[in-house]
Amino acid sequence: MFVSLLLLQACASKSPANPPDIAQTVTKEVIPPVGFFVPAGMFDKALDNPKTSSSAELPNSLLKGTALAQSSSQAAEKPFVPQVWLYDSPATKAYLASGGLDGKLNPGLWEAFLRKYKIPYKRVSSADQLEKSLPGVLLLPSSVALSEAEKQAIVSFRARGGSVLATWLAGVRGEQGQWQGFDFMAKALGVNVLGDTQKDDEDNFMSTYGDNPITHALPAGQRIWLERVQGWYPLRLAGGHPAAEVTDWSRNFTPGKPTTAVVFDEQAMPSGAYSRVVVLGYPERLLLSADPQQLEAVAHNALMWLLRQPDAYLAAWPYPYSSALVMAIDAAEVMLESDLAVTKQLEETGGRGTYFVLSDAAEKSAAILKKMQDRGHEIAYMGDSFIGFRDQSTKVQSKRLDTMRKTLQNAGVELAVDAGFHAPMESYDKTTEKLLVDGAFGYYVAFMDATDTRLPAWFGAGSKSVSDASTKSTLILPRTQSGPDDLMEENDPDDAMKMFLGALALSERMAALSVVRLPNQSLLTPEQLGEVFSYLKARKDKDWIITATHVTQWWRDREQVQVDLEATHGQPMLTVTVNGSKPVTKSMAVWVNLPQADSALKLKALDSALPMPKVVEVDTWRAAVLLDGLRPGRYQWQLDFERHAN
Repeated sequence: MFVSLLLLQACASKSPANPPDIAQTVTKEVIPPVGFFVPAGMFDKALDNPKTSSSAELPNSLLKGTALAQSSSQAAEKPFVPQVWLYDSPATKAYLASGGLDGKLNPGLWEAFLRKYKIPYKRVSSADQLEKSLPGVLLLPSSVALSEAEKQAIVSFRARGGSVLATWLAGVRGEQGQWQGFDFMAKALGVNVLGDTQKDDEDNFMSTYGDNPITHALPAGQRIWLERVQGWYPLRLAGGHPAAEVTDWSRNFTPGKPTTAVVFDEQAMPSGAYSRVVVLGYPERLLLSADPQQLEAVAHNALMWLLRQPDAYLAAWPYPYSSALVMAIDAAEVMLESDLAVTKQLEETGGRGTYFVLSDAAEKSAAILKKMQDRGHEIAYMGDSFIGFRDQSTKVQSKRLDTMRKTLQNAGVELAVDAGFHAPMESYDKTTEKLLVDGAFGYYVAFMDATDTRLPAWFGAGSKSVSDASTKSTLILPRTQSGPDDLMEENDPDDAMKMFLGALALSERMAALSVVRLPNQSLLTPEQLGEVFSYLKARKDKDWIITATHVTQWWRDREQVQVDLEATHGQPMLTVTVNGSKPVTKSMAVWVNLPQADSALKLKALDSALPMPKVVEVDTWRAAVLLDGLRPGRYQWQLDFERHAN
């Protein structure tokens, strides 16, 4: 084994006893002077003409000729120590004090966090101490001002194989508080600062990536509110690999606008050592008002990855897909033979769609609907007429839903007993939702306010057990992005297509569910429709393009599998429990974070009678354990990590 494995079980505690209340330490709000951290107007030009997209990666040659490369060539690889070095910079403390700010707050917040989760740490407060520290994880809590000696000590720490967690601004000012720009962050941390959210009053939400090495504890697209505090604005970053975005509440995508707020990366040093880095683009001040459980989950995931601790989590989607996409075609008009042209284009992507049908057009559409069913597409309900359900009485809504079902049945269109529903214009309310659950509808498409994530959610999940979720619940499929027709109505056609396809690409990176609304009488030209389906066809190996019912069944099956990773006699042990009565039939997978980029995962069964799942490499930092065919029961395997030969 080439790296010490801590498997800090205490860190995973969801409800630690008597956690410190850090907010109580802040007795008075002090607003920093204008331009105190970043000179006023610094980002105006960058945001007006961004040169780098939100997810752009810096080239591998970034370190060539930099201080980090020069220091690395002289450093020898040291044994990695699974410990955090919490840095309390004298230069930063002095600079904050000059603006009337408390220099103890940021290190104090992190010290309380580390103590709360029992993560080994030591405080260091000088460049000399840093130079003598063995490579572990260096935590830089908004270290705005750094001396040249401190910067060199940080560079040297990475060169020896140490990893870094940096928050917000690092080394943008010198020892005397003079402005020095973002070069240190680019050269030492591999991240470019493209701007902040100061001029975007609505960009107060951070959305995390799912199935990601450093944010996997939160669902894809988890919406986290960040308070808007003068002077403490989240950054817009580029470089490395994105793990969270900062946007408005609706997560609107604007082409060319940088939105990445959290990045991570790992690089091989010339010494042969590997160094990891995570940059959280928001300051500690915002931790005082945000949901502590959510931001602590991000911090905990990031630290465990930096500490090279293996971790295991159930993938959101079938292997090898990164995300899922439901083409929700609203058939508000009578379905014609010409509609089969769009159906054929969808089929050419390898996928199938879900057609939501109004029952008042069912009789005239029946022949086409049956053809679509024969070709593997799903037919579901849209209502009895193109009139919203919101604010109607229970009696009226109930009668409409009954009429809808009976009319389609009488037209000879056979739907599943638990077929889904998409309200006209997404006009529904709590009464509608209750009737859908009571009526045993399998799912319904909802507006993005139905959940703070970009994944399916069980209706009333807080009161549902696993058994309920697998057999009785109605699943909510949130529509968290605008369809191309919606965007065409409000934007230039070319801009609308860029917005739509860019949003789809972001959804894929987030491991999210995309429910794309498309009317059967679309406003898109044949060329625009062709562009949409060409994009989907090119991504069919990454995006699971499937019907809403398939997504619902997948989510039910997924509920039956639990994954746990713990230490047994110092060795990481993966436990998989399959509940219910059926074996795992799809490509369900467990992602496993690797301790180092050049390592491979091997499983060892403690019982020779246990099946041995297939293990495949996912990317630089993860492997996947495929659970196909596992029958109900409890399974355990020891994890071994082998370093690839150079």
